[in-house]
Amino acid sequence: MPKLLLLLLILLFTACGSKKFYTLGEQLNIESKTTHTEQIDVVKVIVPKYLKEHKVVRQVTPYQIELVDKAHWLIPMEKKLTQMLIDYLQQSMKNPNIHLYPWAGDNKTSKRIALDIKRFIASNKKVSLRANYTITKLGTNSSKTSYFETEVKTKENIESMMQAMEEAYLELLEEISSTIINNK
Repeated sequence: MPKLLLLLLILLFTACGSKKFYTLGEQLNIESKTTHTEQIDVVKVIVPKYLKEHKVVRQVTPYQIELVDKAHWLIPMEKKLTQMLIDYLQQSMKNPNIHLYPWAGDNKTSKRIALDIKRFIASNKKVSLRANYTITKLGTNSSKTSYFETEVKTKENIESMMQAMEEAYLELLEEISSTIINNK
């Protein structure tokens, strides 16, 4: 009997304390618009401090951000958002020559992309994403910085928040890709 009671207590505490892990962009299936072969470097994406934590956060009021209970990022967001940017650009331009900067490659890089996310957070009704991205042409050392902002509706549940965050980020990636393609 004591063994059964101990087993039930262990199950109770471990089941109640289980964590859930979330990620974005695992199902990227991008239709390519063109074929590029130029070398493009992507600088590691800069994210706000609240995205550097492993816990998922939600904005409750304009002044309060809370940790979502038992919800964690599977991969650190700086790393995940950077990899999604690289994957998206490779797929949308049919270009395998898009790499993380700095990398051990040759000096034939023609462009460098830098993304600075200023705000990327869900509330109970929407996901807000604001960012600046810079495309630098290394041959002429000229650069252009653009501002991006979007809001995507969401519901209170975590699954809906993740879908809205992914949708908002994919909107940003689409704009970056289109800007690169249209400004050869």
